[in-house]
Amino acid sequence: MKLSYYIFAAFITFTLYSCKKNPMKPFEDGSWNNERSIVNIKFEHQVGNAEIKRDKAYNGLVSFLFNENGSDKSKIVIKELELSYGAKADLSIGDALNFDNPDNTASIVVTAASGEKRTWKINCLPFKDELIGTWKISALSVYGGAWPEFGGVDAFADIRERSWNWKTDQTGPEAEYDNTLTFTLEGIDEQGNTFGKLVNDAGTDAKYANFIFIADPDGARTPIDVNYQYRKIPTGESSWKRNSAQGTITFTNANKVVTTGRFVTSGTETLEGGKSMTVKDRAFTFELKPTFVWIDIYQDREKLVENAKKFWVQVSKTTN
Repeated sequence: MKLSYYIFAAFITFTLYSCKKNPMKPFEDGSWNNERSIVNIKFEHQVGNAEIKRDKAYNGLVSFLFNENGSDKSKIVIKELELSYGAKADLSIGDALNFDNPDNTASIVVTAASGEKRTWKINCLPFKDELIGTWKISALSVYGGAWPEFGGVDAFADIRERSWNWKTDQTGPEAEYDNTLTFTLEGIDEQGNTFGKLVNDAGTDAKYANFIFIADPDGARTPIDVNYQYRKIPTGESSWKRNSAQGTITFTNANKVVTTGRFVTSGTETLEGGKSMTVKDRAFTFELKPTFVWIDIYQDREKLVENAKKFWVQVSKTTN
C-alpha cells in the first residue's frame, strides 16, 4: 500500500512539473544548437575549392587560392556561403572582405542558434599562373627532315623564310602574325592542374592561317593541306588545361579535337644534324609526327610536310 502511495505521489509531482516547464523548449528555441560552422564558401576570383577546417582549439580556419591576375585583394566578394543549421554570419553573399594586408587575412563571425559565436579566420593565398593574360604571336618556327646524318634536316626560325612554299592569298602562315592569344583562368583541380578558356583573336586582318603547302619537288605542284600539322592552337574560342606533373598544356576546340604541347621559356634547343632553335621569350611547342616518306631529302617539302618534327608558336606577353 505504501509503495503504491509513493508511485502515485511521484506521478502527481511529474505531472505538475510538466505543466509548468515545456521539455521541448530547448529544441523549439534552438538553445541546444551550438553549431556555428562554415560548411561551404566561395569568393570571386577563387581558384578551386576552399579548405575549411578547425584546429585543436576549435578555431575556425578557411584557406582559398585567389587568382591575382588583374584582381583587387581589397574587395573580394563572397559568391557562395553555406552555414551549419540555424547559424547566422555577420556577412552574407554579395558582401566583400579586404585581404589587402601583410597577412592576406580577414574574418567572418558565425553565431549558432544558441548564441554561441565562432570567429573564422579566412586566409587568402595568392595564386598566379604566368600563362594568364594576352600573348601576341611573334613567330612560327619549324624543325624537320628525315636524314640528319646526310644534311637532310633544317630549322626555320620563321616559317615565312620559305614564303614560296605557301599559298599566298593572305591566308598563309603570315596571317597568324597579328593574332593574339588570351588565356583566362577558370579553376584548378585536386591535382593542381589549372584550366580555363582561350581566345585566339584573328587580329587586324581578321584572318587565320590556312596551312596549304604548294611547292612540290616532283613537279605535280598539287597543293597539300598541312593544317593537321600546324593548326595546334585552335582558332576562336577553346579550352585549355595544364598538367602540372607532366608539364604539358592541352587545347580542346569546339569540335572536341585535342592537341597537346608544352609552354616553354626562352633559350636555345640543340637539334639533330647540327641545327638549333632559339625561343626569344616564350613558346608553345608541339612534337609532330614525321612519316619518313622519302621524296627528296634536300627539298623543303621533306622538312615542312612529310617529315616535319617539331613546331613552335613563339609569343610575347602584352597584358596580364
